[in-house]
Amino acid sequence: MSDLNSFRVFLRIVQSLKDDGALEKEDWLILLPLMIELIKALKHQIQNRVILQIALSGVEKVLEETLETIRDDS
Repeated sequence: MSDLNSFRVFLRIVQSLKDDGALEKEDWLILLPLMIELIKALKHQIQNRVILQIALSGVEKVLEETLETIRDDS
């Protein structure tokens, strides 16, 4: 995805949130993988904090299942 395309997607997401407080399915399909990568990066950074690792693993699982559900509905 080009920088201009990414910026357009970002603006569309912000506008969607501003208009009705909800995201379109396409927006979720873009955001969820990014959120999963963010969680993985955080887990890598806090390797010695077991409680946070467990919590982030739970968050990662929920995001992955949500992404699967949205993809299955497409």
